Amino acid sequence: MKRSQVYLLDNQWQKLVTLSKQTGQSVAQLVRVAIDKVYIKKNNINFELALRKGFGIWENRIDIENTDKYVRNLRIDKRINRLYDRHSD
Repeated sequence: MKRSQVYLLDNQWQKLVTLSKQTGQSVAQLVRVAIDKVYIKKNNINFELALRKGFGIWENRIDIENTDKYVRNLRIDKRINRLYDRHSD
């Protein structure tokens, strides 16, 4: 964690002190939470947007007959088959 000094307006400081008393959180913690909500949230929005854009991209694939079956087949755990093949010799 890094230490920083910030100049606040009187009304900003009063609001933070009031919230600190109400919530039991330190002023520093309130500032960290506020920064996360404003600046970190933007990255989450970009991530969510990317997920939404990618949703359904396999829906109209013509090179795969049934995408559900294809994905299910990819997820089959083949370790049991390899283990069985080793011991069947």
